[in-house]
Amino acid sequence: MTERRWLIVLAVAGLAVFGLSFLDGWILQVREVRGEGYRWAETLYGAWRGIGMPVLTLAASLALLVGVGALLRLSGRWRTPDLALLAGSAGVVGLILASAWPVTHRTHTTTVDLSAWWLLPVGALLALVMLAASFGAAGAGRRPLLSAGVLAVGVLAIGAVGRWQLLAASEGTGRHWTEGQYTRDASGDQPAETLVLTESTYEVAGRWGGELEWSGWTVIFDHDPACPGSRGTYHARDVGETDIRFVKVVDTCLDGERAADFETGIWRRDP
Repeated sequence: MTERRWLIVLAVAGLAVFGLSFLDGWILQVREVRGEGYRWAETLYGAWRGIGMPVLTLAASLALLVGVGALLRLSGRWRTPDLALLAGSAGVVGLILASAWPVTHRTHTTTVDLSAWWLLPVGALLALVMLAASFGAAGAGRRPLLSAGVLAVGVLAIGAVGRWQLLAASEGTGRHWTEGQYTRDASGDQPAETLVLTESTYEVAGRWGGELEWSGWTVIFDHDPACPGSRGTYHARDVGETDIRFVKVVDTCLDGERAADFETGIWRRDP
């Protein structure tokens, strides 16, 4: 084919990727919520919202730039460099394939899976057409094609790792408490008390204390001298931005005395 025909193919493929990017059908998110009740939901995303950003967004934007660059070269107003078309197309290939890479994030109560949906194979095929067309328009040898392949693989690796890190950061650990001191007002038979939490210990001065384990919003109190051998498991739920309240899962310490203490009222985070 002639250079002009390759440029037409490149422009059409690049603009097609950009146009399809606005449709929700690129990435499927499956969210499973366990714990108190069970929920399961599927959500489809495109390039311009939610977990489609920023990797698919960059791919769509770069495809637009390459497509426009090919059109400008066709018009004769601006000769877009061969290297720019090759590198841009390789970047689109890498970013779209990175978006197709399965990503999973698990916490104690949730699992989120990201996988490719029907538009991603279409987008990947169009991106490969872009790469082939940019190579054909440039009439380049084997070395530029190899360099473009290396660039695409590098972008794929960076994009896949970046998506995993972004998902982990957005989902968090499910933990609603921080290390430090909490105070609870007196209520009913329970006096006002101060609770100190660290990553591995807990203490309510004069009453309870021992080792702490946690996973997501679940905390486990163990090795308390007040009730040796009796573990207490609770959900530490968020109240506002910094305060928490405990909901017992199981705790047999002193026939429920420790549970009554922890479940009474809201524990407010001290400054």
